[in-house]
Amino acid sequence: MKGYARTKEYAQLKRSMIENLEARGLAEHAYTDKVKEYMDFWVQRKQLKDDIDSRGVSVMDEKRGMMVENRSVSLEVQVSRQMLAIFTALGFKEDALAEPQGGEDDEL
Repeated sequence: MKGYARTKEYAQLKRSMIENLEARGLAEHAYTDKVKEYMDFWVQRKQLKDDIDSRGVSVMDEKRGMMVENRSVSLEVQVSRQMLAIFTALGFKEDALAEPQGGEDDEL
């Protein structure tokens, strides 16, 4: 198992999410706990992607003697959906959609 929870990428994402919550006055445990849950899913998704990268989207089923879908593919989709649900519940999706950052219309 790789230590994704110890990476710089993990720390930066978690810090960014916590800072966003704090800026919106949502630094209570109920919200920060959801960030931890999101980050746990983030680690799982990285591990599933590693498995897909190393074994491919199809793997040999030894019992049936044929190629089948790598279970990590469907699990990664499920984890991704759960991450999106948490992300949305924490209000990050609304924030991203509410105020466009830059773009062609800024000069009008």
